Amino acid sequence: MRYLASLKAFLATGRLGPISTELNLRQVADLLGTPQDWIFNHDAPFYWIYSETGPGQASLEIAFSADAPHPIYWFQIEDANSVCEVFNLFGEALAMTGDGLSGTSTPAEFLRSGAFDPAKTKISLNEDFLLAIVTDHIIAYFHAWGDGEEEMSDEQKRLIFDRFGKGLDFRADDRLYRLNSIYSFHEGGTEREWTSLMLTDTTCSIQQYLAMIDGQPGTAGPAA
Repeated sequence: MRYLASLKAFLATGRLGPISTELNLRQVADLLGTPQDWIFNHDAPFYWIYSETGPGQASLEIAFSADAPHPIYWFQIEDANSVCEVFNLFGEALAMTGDGLSGTSTPAEFLRSGAFDPAKTKISLNEDFLLAIVTDHIIAYFHAWGDGEEEMSDEQKRLIFDRFGKGLDFRADDRLYRLNSIYSFHEGGTEREWTSLMLTDTTCSIQQYLAMIDGQPGTAGPAA
């Protein structure tokens, strides 16, 4: 059987078509068949990779627990900057539509797509300028490409960091950010992962972030 997934539905729910963190290794194999590649960890191939043939393609990567029955620990779309708006193939059994979004869409375009619940979404920026959209199920990471960060003084970086979501004009920065990867975790797992990676960060709500893009004062309440 072949399955069709939706990028917007994945962002909203953490489920990629039939794949969710509720499954184990055997169930994934029954749904998607043999992966195109795998990585050994714990002396066994517990990291599976489903991808379209050819370099530079987005891939579905699934990390399983080493403990039987080997449930999914988390899964991700890696090299998500290669996601296109039409069809993206993950192996022979799963395709995903971009729903008008792609790897070239900016964070603001993702936030305006309607995929995210404002009450359950925060946007995080750390001092290394890694940006993340965080919900209760997914983390979408964005990297700034050609951002000239090395030419910025520490004072300029601190100004951006301190004013993030508080009236900062972030339009030029938003245009530089591109999707890097999207992770799906068990409920509550995103908070642990986000906290471990974004050790020093600042957050804002969807409304606050879009206010920075629209040139409006950051008058919204704190991020949920």
